[in-house]
Amino acid sequence: MSLNLKHRNKHQTMNLAIQSPGKSTYSETFIRCQITCLKPELQIFGGPVASETIPGGPINPKKSLLGLCEISLEMLIRNKTFGAVQARELRRRLKKHNISTILANFGPSGVALLPVIQGTHIKLVVHFHGYDAHKDQMLSEFREDYIRLGKACHRIIVVSDKMKKALIKIGIPEKKVILLRYGVDPRVFLPQSRRSNEQIFFSVGRFVDKKAPYLTLLAFTQVLIEYPKCKLVLAGDGELLEATKNMAIALGMQKSVEFPGVLQPQQIASHMRKALCYVQHSLVPEVGPNRGDSEGTPVAILEALMTGIPVISTRHAGITDVVVEGKSGYLVKERDVKGMAKAMKLMCAQPEKAKEMGLYARKDAMEKYTLEKYILGLKEILHSA
Repeated sequence: MSLNLKHRNKHQTMNLAIQSPGKSTYSETFIRCQITCLKPELQIFGGPVASETIPGGPINPKKSLLGLCEISLEMLIRNKTFGAVQARELRRRLKKHNISTILANFGPSGVALLPVIQGTHIKLVVHFHGYDAHKDQMLSEFREDYIRLGKACHRIIVVSDKMKKALIKIGIPEKKVILLRYGVDPRVFLPQSRRSNEQIFFSVGRFVDKKAPYLTLLAFTQVLIEYPKCKLVLAGDGELLEATKNMAIALGMQKSVEFPGVLQPQQIASHMRKALCYVQHSLVPEVGPNRGDSEGTPVAILEALMTGIPVISTRHAGITDVVVEGKSGYLVKERDVKGMAKAMKLMCAQPEKAKEMGLYARKDAMEKYTLEKYILGLKEILHSA
Protein backbone atom coordinates (compact mmCIF):
# COMPACT_ATOMS: atom_id res chain seq x y z
CA MET A 1 0.00 0.00 0.00
CA SER A 2 1.42 3.39 -0.98
CA LEU A 3 -0.10 6.64 0.20
CA ASN A 4 1.00 10.10 -0.93
CA LEU A 5 0.44 12.76 1.71
CA LYS A 6 2.20 15.61 -0.08
CA HIS A 7 -0.96 16.76 -1.85
CA ARG A 8 -3.31 16.48 1.10
CA ASN A 9 -5.18 19.62 2.14
CA LYS A 10 -2.93 21.34 4.67
CA HIS A 11 -5.98 22.32 6.72
CA GLN A 12 -7.07 18.71 7.10
CA THR A 13 -6.54 17.57 10.70
CA MET A 14 -6.72 14.31 12.61
CA ASN A 15 -7.57 14.14 16.29
CA LEU A 16 -5.83 10.97 17.37
CA ALA A 17 -6.20 8.73 20.41
CA ILE A 18 -3.60 6.04 21.21
CA GLN A 19 -4.68 3.03 23.25
CA SER A 20 -2.61 0.40 25.09
CA PRO A 21 -3.45 -2.28 27.69
CA GLY A 22 -1.42 -0.48 30.38
CA LYS A 23 0.84 2.51 30.87
CA SER A 24 4.05 2.15 28.89
CA THR A 25 6.76 0.03 30.47
CA TYR A 26 10.37 -0.47 29.41
CA SER A 27 9.30 -3.37 27.18
CA GLU A 28 6.78 -1.25 25.25
CA THR A 29 9.29 0.94 23.42
CA PHE A 30 7.02 1.21 20.41
CA ILE A 31 4.16 2.74 22.46
CA ARG A 32 6.45 5.35 24.00
CA CYS A 33 7.61 6.25 20.50
CA GLN A 34 4.03 6.51 19.23
CA ILE A 35 3.01 8.87 22.03
CA THR A 36 6.17 11.00 21.78
CA CYS A 37 6.14 11.35 18.00
CA LEU A 38 2.41 11.37 17.16
CA LYS A 39 1.32 13.54 20.13
CA PRO A 40 -2.23 12.19 20.48
CA GLU A 41 -5.08 14.28 21.83
CA LEU A 42 -6.01 11.41 24.13
CA GLN A 43 -4.13 8.44 25.62
CA ILE A 44 -6.22 5.44 26.64
CA PHE A 45 -4.98 2.79 29.09
CA GLY A 46 -6.26 -0.36 30.75
CA GLY A 47 -9.27 -2.64 30.46
CA PRO A 48 -11.55 -4.42 30.04
CA VAL A 49 -12.38 -1.45 27.82
CA ALA A 50 -10.44 1.42 29.44
CA SER A 51 -9.57 2.25 33.05
CA GLU A 52 -7.88 5.61 32.50
CA THR A 53 -7.34 8.34 29.95
CA ILE A 54 -4.87 11.20 29.73
CA PRO A 55 -6.29 13.79 30.00
CA GLY A 56 -9.35 12.74 31.92
CA GLY A 57 -7.99 10.51 34.66
CA PRO A 58 -9.35 7.19 35.96
CA ILE A 59 -12.58 5.65 34.70
CA ASN A 60 -13.82 4.08 37.90
CA PRO A 61 -17.58 4.38 38.33
CA LYS A 62 -17.40 2.28 41.52
CA LYS A 63 -16.01 5.29 43.40
CA SER A 64 -19.13 7.43 43.06
CA LEU A 65 -22.76 6.94 44.06
CA LEU A 66 -23.92 7.81 40.53
CA GLY A 67 -21.40 5.37 39.11
CA LEU A 68 -22.59 2.56 41.37
CA CYS A 69 -26.17 3.23 40.29
CA GLU A 70 -25.10 3.06 36.63
CA ILE A 71 -23.27 -0.23 37.20
CA SER A 72 -26.29 -1.70 38.99
CA LEU A 73 -28.56 -0.63 36.15
CA GLU A 74 -26.27 -2.05 33.46
CA MET A 75 -25.43 -5.32 35.21
CA LEU A 76 -28.67 -6.20 36.99
CA ILE A 77 -31.44 -4.75 34.83
CA ARG A 78 -29.90 -4.61 31.35
CA ASN A 79 -27.71 -7.70 31.88
CA LYS A 80 -24.55 -5.90 30.75
CA THR A 81 -21.01 -5.90 32.09
CA PHE A 82 -18.86 -3.38 33.93
CA GLY A 83 -17.10 -2.89 30.58
CA ALA A 84 -20.30 -1.41 29.14
CA VAL A 85 -20.13 1.40 31.72
CA GLN A 86 -16.48 2.01 30.85
CA ALA A 87 -17.35 2.01 27.15
CA ARG A 88 -20.03 4.66 27.64
CA GLU A 89 -17.68 6.92 29.61
CA LEU A 90 -14.86 6.42 27.09
CA ARG A 91 -17.22 7.28 24.23
CA ARG A 92 -18.10 10.51 26.06
CA ARG A 93 -14.41 11.42 26.39
CA LEU A 94 -13.72 10.60 22.74
CA LYS A 95 -16.55 12.92 21.75
CA LYS A 96 -15.28 15.67 24.07
CA HIS A 97 -11.86 15.62 22.38
CA ASN A 98 -13.39 15.26 18.91
CA ILE A 99 -11.38 12.07 18.26
CA SER A 100 -11.52 10.93 14.65
CA THR A 101 -9.04 8.04 14.74
CA ILE A 102 -7.90 5.53 17.38
CA LEU A 103 -4.61 3.64 17.16
CA ALA A 104 -5.10 0.55 19.35
CA ASN A 105 -2.08 -1.51 20.40
CA PHE A 106 -2.58 -5.31 20.48
CA GLY A 107 -5.45 -7.27 18.97
CA PRO A 108 -7.56 -7.82 22.11
CA SER A 109 -7.50 -4.07 22.80
CA GLY A 110 -8.89 -3.43 19.34
CA VAL A 111 -11.65 -5.98 19.97
CA ALA A 112 -12.57 -4.27 23.27
CA LEU A 113 -12.98 -0.95 21.45
CA LEU A 114 -15.44 -2.26 18.84
CA PRO A 115 -18.59 -1.48 20.91
CA VAL A 116 -17.13 1.95 21.75
CA ILE A 117 -16.82 3.07 18.12
CA GLN A 118 -20.04 1.40 16.96
CA GLY A 119 -22.41 4.02 15.58
CA THR A 120 -19.68 6.71 15.48
CA HIS A 121 -17.52 8.07 12.68
CA ILE A 122 -14.32 7.11 14.52
CA LYS A 123 -11.86 5.04 12.48
CA LEU A 124 -10.03 2.23 14.27
CA VAL A 125 -6.49 1.18 13.34
CA VAL A 126 -5.19 -1.86 15.26
CA HIS A 127 -1.46 -2.51 15.70
CA PHE A 128 -0.58 -6.17 16.37
CA HIS A 129 2.81 -6.85 17.98
CA GLY A 130 3.46 -10.54 18.66
CA TYR A 131 1.65 -12.79 21.13
CA ASP A 132 -1.70 -11.39 19.99
CA ALA A 133 -1.21 -12.85 16.50
CA HIS A 134 0.67 -16.06 17.30
CA LYS A 135 -0.11 -17.55 20.70
CA ASP A 136 -2.29 -20.65 20.25
CA GLN A 137 -4.62 -19.82 23.14
CA MET A 138 -5.01 -16.23 21.92
CA LEU A 139 -5.84 -17.21 18.33
CA SER A 140 -8.31 -19.83 19.54
CA GLU A 141 -10.02 -17.50 22.02
CA PHE A 142 -10.17 -14.44 19.77
CA ARG A 143 -10.60 -16.02 16.34
CA GLU A 144 -14.19 -14.87 15.81
CA ASP A 145 -13.49 -11.52 17.44
CA TYR A 146 -10.51 -10.97 15.14
CA ILE A 147 -12.70 -11.71 12.12
CA ARG A 148 -15.20 -9.09 13.36
CA LEU A 149 -12.29 -6.73 13.95
CA GLY A 150 -11.06 -7.25 10.39
CA LYS A 151 -14.46 -6.24 9.04
CA ALA A 152 -14.99 -3.22 11.29
CA CYS A 153 -11.55 -1.60 11.55
CA HIS A 154 -9.90 0.64 8.97
CA ARG A 155 -6.51 -1.08 8.93
CA ILE A 156 -4.55 -3.73 10.82
CA ILE A 157 -0.81 -3.17 11.21
CA VAL A 158 1.60 -6.12 11.57
CA VAL A 159 5.37 -6.17 12.09
CA SER A 160 6.43 -9.35 10.30
CA ASP A 161 5.56 -11.44 7.25
CA LYS A 162 4.72 -14.38 9.50
CA MET A 163 2.22 -12.28 11.46
CA LYS A 164 0.59 -11.04 8.27
CA LYS A 165 0.10 -14.59 7.00
CA ALA A 166 -1.29 -15.76 10.36
CA LEU A 167 -4.01 -13.09 10.43
CA ILE A 168 -4.97 -13.53 6.78
CA LYS A 169 -5.19 -17.28 7.38
CA ILE A 170 -7.86 -16.89 10.09
CA GLY A 171 -10.02 -14.78 7.78
CA ILE A 172 -8.97 -11.13 8.01
CA PRO A 173 -9.14 -9.49 4.55
CA GLU A 174 -5.66 -9.17 3.05
CA LYS A 175 -6.36 -5.61 1.87
CA LYS A 176 -6.82 -4.55 5.52
CA VAL A 177 -3.44 -5.91 6.70
CA ILE A 178 -0.42 -3.60 6.35
CA LEU A 179 3.17 -4.66 7.11
CA LEU A 180 5.10 -1.93 8.94
CA ARG A 181 8.31 -2.73 10.79
CA TYR A 182 9.40 -0.91 13.92
CA GLY A 183 11.99 1.83 13.80
CA VAL A 184 14.86 2.88 16.04
CA ASP A 185 16.22 6.35 16.79
CA PRO A 186 19.74 6.47 15.29
CA ARG A 187 20.59 9.46 17.50
CA VAL A 188 20.21 7.27 20.59
CA PHE A 189 21.65 4.05 19.19
CA LEU A 190 24.87 5.50 17.86
CA PRO A 191 27.67 3.18 16.68
CA GLN A 192 30.88 2.65 18.60
CA SER A 193 33.38 5.49 18.16
CA ARG A 194 36.21 3.10 18.96
CA ARG A 195 36.03 -0.68 18.74
CA SER A 196 36.37 -2.33 22.16
CA ASN A 197 38.71 -5.26 22.61
CA GLU A 198 36.40 -6.79 25.21
CA GLN A 199 34.47 -9.90 24.25
CA ILE A 200 31.06 -9.01 25.64
CA PHE A 201 27.82 -10.61 24.50
CA PHE A 202 24.75 -8.52 25.29
CA SER A 203 21.04 -9.33 25.43
CA VAL A 204 18.02 -7.39 26.70
CA GLY A 205 14.34 -8.21 27.05
CA ARG A 206 11.74 -9.84 29.23
CA PHE A 207 12.75 -13.13 30.82
CA VAL A 208 9.90 -15.16 29.31
CA ASP A 209 9.47 -18.45 27.48
CA LYS A 210 9.64 -17.13 23.93
CA LYS A 211 12.97 -15.36 24.55
CA ALA A 212 14.49 -18.44 26.25
CA PRO A 213 17.31 -16.63 28.11
CA TYR A 214 18.39 -19.94 29.66
CA LEU A 215 19.31 -21.27 26.20
CA THR A 216 21.47 -18.20 25.55
CA LEU A 217 23.14 -18.99 28.89
CA LEU A 218 23.70 -22.64 27.92
CA ALA A 219 25.28 -21.59 24.63
CA PHE A 220 27.57 -19.23 26.50
CA THR A 221 28.86 -22.06 28.72
CA GLN A 222 30.38 -23.63 25.61
CA VAL A 223 31.96 -20.33 24.60
CA LEU A 224 33.63 -19.94 28.00
CA ILE A 225 35.55 -23.20 27.55
CA GLU A 226 37.56 -21.68 24.68
CA TYR A 227 37.28 -18.00 25.62
CA PRO A 228 37.29 -17.81 29.45
CA LYS A 229 37.56 -14.00 29.51
CA CYS A 230 34.22 -13.50 27.74
CA LYS A 231 31.30 -11.81 29.46
CA LEU A 232 27.56 -12.23 28.99
CA VAL A 233 25.18 -9.43 30.01
CA LEU A 234 21.50 -10.42 30.27
CA ALA A 235 19.42 -7.30 30.95
CA GLY A 236 15.73 -7.12 31.75
CA ASP A 237 13.21 -8.62 34.13
CA GLY A 238 10.51 -11.27 34.04
CA GLU A 239 9.21 -14.57 35.35
CA LEU A 240 12.31 -16.57 34.33
CA LEU A 241 14.89 -14.17 35.77
CA GLU A 242 15.45 -15.99 39.05
CA ALA A 243 15.60 -19.39 37.35
CA THR A 244 18.20 -18.07 34.88
CA LYS A 245 20.26 -16.59 37.74
CA ASN A 246 20.11 -19.89 39.62
CA MET A 247 21.25 -21.72 36.50
CA ALA A 248 24.24 -19.38 36.18
CA ILE A 249 25.16 -20.09 39.80
CA ALA A 250 24.74 -23.85 39.36
CA LEU A 251 27.04 -23.74 36.32
CA GLY A 252 29.64 -21.71 38.22
CA MET A 253 29.32 -18.74 35.88
CA GLN A 254 28.69 -15.94 38.40
CA LYS A 255 31.85 -14.03 37.47
CA SER A 256 31.16 -14.23 33.74
CA VAL A 257 27.44 -13.34 33.64
CA GLU A 258 25.82 -10.06 34.67
CA PHE A 259 22.14 -9.32 35.29
CA PRO A 260 21.78 -5.50 35.36
CA GLY A 261 17.96 -5.58 35.46
CA VAL A 262 15.66 -3.16 33.68
CA LEU A 263 17.53 -0.56 31.61
CA GLN A 264 16.46 2.70 29.99
CA PRO A 265 17.09 3.22 26.24
CA GLN A 266 20.26 5.27 26.79
CA GLN A 267 21.63 2.56 29.09
CA ILE A 268 20.80 -0.15 26.56
CA ALA A 269 22.58 1.84 23.85
CA SER A 270 25.63 2.23 26.10
CA HIS A 271 25.81 -1.53 26.74
CA MET A 272 25.43 -2.26 23.04
CA ARG A 273 28.32 0.05 22.15
CA LYS A 274 30.57 -1.98 24.45
CA ALA A 275 29.45 -5.35 23.08
CA LEU A 276 31.10 -7.62 20.54
CA CYS A 277 27.63 -8.67 19.38
CA TYR A 278 24.00 -9.05 20.41
CA VAL A 279 22.52 -12.49 21.26
CA GLN A 280 18.91 -13.67 21.62
CA HIS A 281 17.57 -17.22 21.44
CA SER A 282 13.91 -16.60 20.53
CA LEU A 283 11.68 -19.63 20.02
CA VAL A 284 8.06 -20.80 19.89
CA PRO A 285 7.24 -22.59 23.19
CA GLU A 286 5.89 -26.10 22.59
CA VAL A 287 4.54 -26.73 26.10
CA GLY A 288 2.94 -24.79 28.92
CA PRO A 289 0.55 -21.84 29.04
CA ASN A 290 2.59 -19.89 26.47
CA ARG A 291 2.50 -22.67 23.88
CA GLY A 292 2.58 -21.24 20.36
CA ASP A 293 3.64 -17.76 21.48
CA SER A 294 6.02 -15.89 19.22
CA GLU A 295 7.92 -12.67 18.76
CA GLY A 296 6.84 -10.07 16.23
CA THR A 297 10.03 -8.30 15.23
CA PRO A 298 12.06 -7.73 18.44
CA VAL A 299 12.89 -4.05 18.87
CA ALA A 300 16.13 -4.90 20.67
CA ILE A 301 17.47 -6.65 17.58
CA LEU A 302 16.77 -3.56 15.50
CA GLU A 303 18.51 -1.47 18.18
CA ALA A 304 21.58 -3.71 17.97
CA LEU A 305 21.67 -3.44 14.18
CA MET A 306 21.35 0.33 14.44
CA THR A 307 24.21 0.45 16.96
CA GLY A 308 26.40 -1.35 14.45
CA ILE A 309 26.96 -4.68 16.15
CA PRO A 310 26.20 -8.08 14.58
CA VAL A 311 23.28 -10.16 15.83
CA ILE A 312 23.32 -13.85 16.74
CA SER A 313 19.79 -15.17 17.02
CA THR A 314 17.33 -17.77 15.74
CA ARG A 315 15.30 -18.21 12.57
CA HIS A 316 12.17 -17.05 14.31
CA ALA A 317 9.27 -14.79 13.25
CA GLY A 318 10.35 -11.32 12.09
CA ILE A 319 14.00 -11.87 13.02
CA THR A 320 14.61 -13.56 9.66
CA ASP A 321 13.18 -10.48 7.94
CA VAL A 322 15.66 -8.03 9.45
CA VAL A 323 18.92 -9.94 10.07
CA VAL A 324 20.78 -10.63 6.82
CA GLU A 325 22.48 -13.98 7.42
CA GLY A 326 26.25 -13.81 7.00
CA LYS A 327 26.18 -10.03 6.54
CA SER A 328 24.63 -8.45 9.64
CA GLY A 329 24.58 -11.56 11.80
CA TYR A 330 24.19 -15.32 12.13
CA LEU A 331 20.92 -17.20 12.61
CA VAL A 332 20.45 -20.76 13.87
CA LYS A 333 17.48 -23.07 14.29
CA GLU A 334 15.34 -22.66 17.39
CA ARG A 335 16.79 -24.71 20.30
CA ASP A 336 20.12 -25.21 18.46
CA VAL A 337 22.31 -24.35 21.44
CA LYS A 338 25.44 -25.80 19.81
CA GLY A 339 24.83 -23.75 16.68
CA MET A 340 24.47 -20.56 18.70
CA ALA A 341 27.64 -21.33 20.65
CA LYS A 342 29.51 -21.94 17.38
CA ALA A 343 28.41 -18.56 16.03
CA MET A 344 29.42 -16.81 19.26
CA LYS A 345 32.87 -18.45 19.17
CA LEU A 346 33.25 -17.39 15.55
CA MET A 347 32.72 -13.76 16.62
CA CYS A 348 35.41 -14.15 19.29
CA ALA A 349 37.84 -15.70 16.82
CA GLN A 350 37.23 -13.13 14.08
CA PRO A 351 36.85 -9.66 15.64
CA GLU A 352 37.51 -8.00 12.27
CA LYS A 353 34.67 -10.00 10.76
CA ALA A 354 32.44 -8.85 13.62
CA LYS A 355 33.42 -5.25 12.88
CA GLU A 356 32.69 -5.69 9.18
CA MET A 357 29.27 -7.19 9.93
CA GLY A 358 28.54 -4.36 12.35
CA LEU A 359 29.23 -1.75 9.67
CA TYR A 360 26.83 -3.54 7.32
CA ALA A 361 24.22 -3.79 10.09
CA ARG A 362 24.30 -0.04 10.74
CA LYS A 363 24.06 0.81 7.04
CA ASP A 364 21.15 -1.59 6.52
CA ALA A 365 19.31 -0.30 9.61
CA MET A 366 19.75 3.33 8.55
CA GLU A 367 18.17 2.52 5.20
CA LYS A 368 15.25 0.44 6.51
CA TYR A 369 14.60 0.67 10.26
CA THR A 370 14.78 4.27 11.45
CA LEU A 371 12.22 5.68 13.85
CA GLU A 372 11.41 8.35 11.26
CA LYS A 373 10.50 5.68 8.70
CA TYR A 374 8.25 3.89 11.21
CA ILE A 375 6.45 7.07 12.30
CA LEU A 376 5.99 8.24 8.70
CA GLY A 377 4.46 4.84 7.90
CA LEU A 378 2.10 5.15 10.86
CA LYS A 379 1.10 8.65 9.80
CA GLU A 380 0.30 7.50 6.27
CA ILE A 381 -1.92 4.70 7.55
CA LEU A 382 -3.65 6.91 10.13
CA HIS A 383 -4.22 9.79 7.70
CA SER A 384 -5.67 7.39 5.15
CA ALA A 385 -8.53 6.91 7.62
